Amino acid sequence: MSETAQSRDALTRDALRAAGLPDDVEVAMIWAQTTDNIIGDGTDMPWYLPEDLEHFKNSTVGAPVVMGRISWEALDPRFRPLPGRDNVVITRNTSYDAPGGTVCATIPEAIAAAYRVAGADASTVPTVWILGGGEIYRQCLPVADRVVVTEIACGAPERFTVAAPDMRATLEDGSFTVTDGPWLDSAKGTALTGEDPLRYRICEYTNTNSK
Repeated sequence: MSETAQSRDALTRDALRAAGLPDDVEVAMIWAQTTDNIIGDGTDMPWYLPEDLEHFKNSTVGAPVVMGRISWEALDPRFRPLPGRDNVVITRNTSYDAPGGTVCATIPEAIAAAYRVAGADASTVPTVWILGGGEIYRQCLPVADRVVVTEIACGAPERFTVAAPDMRATLEDGSFTVTDGPWLDSAKGTALTGEDPLRYRICEYTNTNSK
């Protein structure tokens, strides 16, 4: 079974509890996307936004992070594993080697392992961050307490087809609420589709059914 196929079924809190994750550990997701929900092509993104890179670092440093194999391999080798964070990689390949990271076969196992390797104490590990990719975001959405999205006002060339969950749709069904940050102009950001200045905002979604 491919990693895409295995991640189609939505997670439940019961599955996380069964894997050993305490209820008082926050599960959060973070990504950047175009206004059409595009996050990349599996290896690259259609923008360069230094403000978002800084935001991502500030949000996740000191906390454990979970990602799929493809997302792991897409990291710049100079920053793999992501420094200052315990990295957990999801893959069905039992012989897969992720130097500096912990390998798990399923998403519930990976989230629980991230909690354990980071200290197994909710007072010091309040959040486990999910870093993608797209199918993993979709499976984890029902158990995510918080989703932090950098929305970038740009398009994407046709080869960029990996999409994030449509978080605006979750507002319609009432499963999430949102706090939208102001639109800002990037000082040095660029996009392959040429928007200048590149505009962005940070939106934080909160799960109304959490725990």
